[in-house]
Amino acid sequence: MCSPDLFLGLLAILFPPLPVWVKTGLCSADSIINILLCMLGYIPGLLHSWYIISKFPEVYEYDPVPQDSEGGGRVTYVFVQPERQPQPRPVSSPQPNYGSTGTNGHNRSASAGPSSEEGRAPPTYAEAVKGDHKVQTQD
Repeated sequence: MCSPDLFLGLLAILFPPLPVWVKTGLCSADSIINILLCMLGYIPGLLHSWYIISKFPEVYEYDPVPQDSEGGGRVTYVFVQPERQPQPRPVSSPQPNYGSTGTNGHNRSASAGPSSEEGRAPPTYAEAVKGDHKVQTQD
């Protein structure tokens, strides 16, 4: 039994004619027999429903796999991976980029201060606020 048949078996517990209708059709002889058995009692209708589910198993329309010449039924695993294209390496800049979006330090504005010189690291926080003696008030 496969999972659709197990689901129909559980569905038969709730309403026995429904799986019979799914398997054989609404106006079939099995459907009429199941309805009459349900009128006689719940258990006969349930047993008949389970019988119909097991009599007509779910069919799958898969293509049969041809056997290999050895007849051993071996399985061959083939791993398919996309071909890796070599990615171009970025041209190394003489200065680290530090997160700017400019093109390797070219197009920087002149107002960047002392850090715009070639080869110099950005200033530390202490250097940046060295001459800043502003008084902040809680107005």
